Amino acid sequence: MSDLDFLDLSRQLGALRTAVRKNLVRCDTRFAQSLHEKLLVALNGHLKTCREGARVQRRLRTETDPAAREVLEQTLGDCVGDLESGGRGFYPWHLLDAVDRDPDFGGYRHPVAAMWCHGPIPERMTVGDEHLCGLGPILQKIVAQTGIRFTTYLCDASIGPEGAGHLDPEIYERPINNFRHLSHVYEDMPTGSTARHV
Repeated sequence: MSDLDFLDLSRQLGALRTAVRKNLVRCDTRFAQSLHEKLLVALNGHLKTCREGARVQRRLRTETDPAAREVLEQTLGDCVGDLESGGRGFYPWHLLDAVDRDPDFGGYRHPVAAMWCHGPIPERMTVGDEHLCGLGPILQKIVAQTGIRFTTYLCDASIGPEGAGHLDPEIYERPINNFRHLSHVYEDMPTGSTARHV
């Protein structure tokens, strides 16, 4: 049985979600609002997983039937897997473009250039907190308290002196290689338009 305390993680995520909601009202650009909204969607998904994990852990404490226990343990493993693929494991949750490092090979795959790049992901690809309307410290708090990591990578767009508010919404509403957002992209896309995905 997993020793992850789903109830404790749920409490932490609930408090962090409240902080994101409060910060959302301070946003002065659609860009920052979009990232806050994506983060809230992710946190709501993690909270749902935690509720299911806590429910299964309670059932496992009293269940004696071996077959039922096996099903419950599989469900619990799925909950842990969902959290690990949602930022607690090797890959973080991407709020913008999906760039994953591979420490085994000492680099990352650039999603726009579709080529292997040696070395760490450049800092210039990470959107700074000056464009996030206070979301940066909240993201740091989330990883410190829960181990869940979120990124804010932009691979082919320059924010420039006018700030992120002047970016074409296509850039941040349709992040590159971010498959968590693909279904929304194609549902919302007008006929004849093209997504930013490569």
